[in-house]
Amino acid sequence: MGWVAVLLVVLSVAIPLIAFRVLRRKGRDDDGHGSSSIDFSANLALAVYLLVLAYAAVLCRDGLWTTETDVQAEAESLTEMYWSVAPIPEAAPVRTQIRQYTAQSIDLDWPLMADSEMSPLPGQTLADMRASVLRLRPIGDAGKNLQQDALDRVSEISHARTVRGDDAGTGLESIFVVSMIISGLLVIALPWTLRVRPTFPSIVADLVRVGVVVIGVCFIILISHPFSGPGAVGPDAFKAAQRQYDQIDGQFPAQP
Repeated sequence: MGWVAVLLVVLSVAIPLIAFRVLRRKGRDDDGHGSSSIDFSANLALAVYLLVLAYAAVLCRDGLWTTETDVQAEAESLTEMYWSVAPIPEAAPVRTQIRQYTAQSIDLDWPLMADSEMSPLPGQTLADMRASVLRLRPIGDAGKNLQQDALDRVSEISHARTVRGDDAGTGLESIFVVSMIISGLLVIALPWTLRVRPTFPSIVADLVRVGVVVIGVCFIILISHPFSGPGAVGPDAFKAAQRQYDQIDGQFPAQP
């Protein structure tokens, strides 16, 4: 919805200029006629706008928090799986695939998730990882338990990836943006219906109203998607998992 923000900025400049020009030429002096009802309507529209704005901000914040929690859970499952296969001597290929999946998620998934898409390559790597774990033939009950734990972790990662894809496809419902735009336009335009010739104080008040509405709507649009904008969820948890892999390798060196 980035084009909506650009359109709002353009309209926030064009509409006041047109209104000021028309009212300067055809407006009448302020005699207070009908101002009370217009002020009431404008204040009511402002209340609706602020209510929708506050509710949308809460929804966006909760969405970002939920997405970040889901990403951290996936990274934690990857780390725990790496711990599970590390003591198994023949599991070096699985370690490589865990590292590959993590790197692909960072390099391929994250740039696409801003556009609600995901790369198919990490999903294929995840399937290969599951097959590699199934091919392991550990010796003893301890090794078999580690293999089973690794399989459980693969299932967790697969589910977490699905959830991350769902998070990438979510965003603020359009009804909130539409409601904010309509109520904001009423806040801006209702005082102009009095057709009063603009003065310096009224121009300042008009610019303040326009600024409040445009900044509020643009702010919500910028934070409405969990993987784009200034508050986007990044792959920090996955990068932390990569550092954990190195530490695990220090305790359980991979065997060819």
